[in-house]
Amino acid sequence: MRYVEYKIYTAEEELDELAGLLAIAGAGGLVINDPREAEVFEHEPHGFLWNYVGESVLEELSGRPYISFYIEEGQQLSEELALLIRGRDVSRTLLDDADWLHKWEEYYVPIRLSPHIVAKPVWKEFEPLEGDIVVDIDPGMAFGTGSSPTSYLSVRLMERFYGPGLETLDIGCGTGILSVIAAKLGASHVTAVDLDPEAIISTEKNAEINGCAELIDVRTSDLGRDLDLRADAVLANLTAELVMRLCAHVGDLCAPGALFIASGIIDDKEEACVREIEAAGFEILGIERDDCWSAVAARRS
Repeated sequence: MRYVEYKIYTAEEELDELAGLLAIAGAGGLVINDPREAEVFEHEPHGFLWNYVGESVLEELSGRPYISFYIEEGQQLSEELALLIRGRDVSRTLLDDADWLHKWEEYYVPIRLSPHIVAKPVWKEFEPLEGDIVVDIDPGMAFGTGSSPTSYLSVRLMERFYGPGLETLDIGCGTGILSVIAAKLGASHVTAVDLDPEAIISTEKNAEINGCAELIDVRTSDLGRDLDLRADAVLANLTAELVMRLCAHVGDLCAPGALFIASGIIDDKEEACVREIEAAGFEILGIERDDCWSAVAARRS
């Protein structure tokens, strides 16, 4: 199978908003190239272990900011996506899926996301330390092994505030890394949702790889609006715009005292997101920040 890569070049300050709009319009497999993240690859933030590889990764990150999404060859863009990219600086490239996946495998290495949680690609070896929780990830078409700040900030908050026995909802599950970590931290059950079909496939695969498929129920859902459940913990690694949209109904998905962890928040949207989270009936427990990104942990009043 072959895919068409749509690469949209835009300003750094527009990346977050555009990514949210593309996701709402149904774009799958979003890849955000933000030059502001290049420093994350070059230094060891907060003393954590980083083993990124290849100058080509840094060169790509340091280049022009862009967002990519992918559709099958021969498939037509939806009207919403066509309107979003009209008049923008867009390149189109035909890719073979095997070549695509092989290219991204080169970039992924084991990474310590928090003091005791390590994510590693299934094709890499890693010798854990005593007390480590190791998550094996095959990103597939959904991308991501936890290396982005939006993911590892979520994980750091999970290690601080997440406890065993929680009925958990993972909104925008992607590769399923947060769902798998929740299961390994003792979740009673995890409902993982996403709009991207590749994310559904990837989450199911990674749940199986990590031996927790029986704990993780994967569904297609738009920000959980169609779900009838009351979770003890809601995980949402999205964008600032989607986090604020979620705040309008996240309280309906939460049991009393539920933990809410929201990530993917660009720094200039942090204050607005915090206001929306508090307005939804949550008390802020803590905020993790790195470079231009924030993640917020809150408790349902």
